[in-house]
Amino acid sequence: MMKKVFLLFSLVFIISCQKESSKPAIVNLPLKVKKEAPKKTALEYEVDENDKEIYNASSVDSRPGYPGGMYKFNIFLTKTYVTPKEAVENEAMGGIFTSMVIEKDGTLSDIKLLRDFGYGSGKELVRVLKLSPNWTPAIKDGKRVRCLYSFPFYAK
Repeated sequence: MMKKVFLLFSLVFIISCQKESSKPAIVNLPLKVKKEAPKKTALEYEVDENDKEIYNASSVDSRPGYPGGMYKFNIFLTKTYVTPKEAVENEAMGGIFTSMVIEKDGTLSDIKLLRDFGYGSGKELVRVLKLSPNWTPAIKDGKRVRCLYSFPFYAK
């Protein structure tokens, strides 16, 4: 009796599989996508030499950026920053707050130390920022502009 039930279920299964495979396949046609014009890199935008204003990062159309993104910037800082000997001896650590201006050509200028935890920690971060490669400049109204950028760095 069990053999008959097994054969019956097997037969039903095989027939149902054949019916599934006999259905016509649904083919989705590819959507037509308009090709966009290649985007300009930041350095391809014009520069207004008369515009000396320093814009806030929130008031520009395109914010300045480190080559490779902020993750790469944090890697650069971590690898390049050397904790001062006094800070290591005193087991000091904490936040260092700084601001800088990213110029129209991507260079950093006017690096200011806003607050540090002492032991030369801020001076070391300023040294590291002077070694930074050029950033992608900010864009406002289709032109490269100077942009103020502030950030914290937490040293161990």
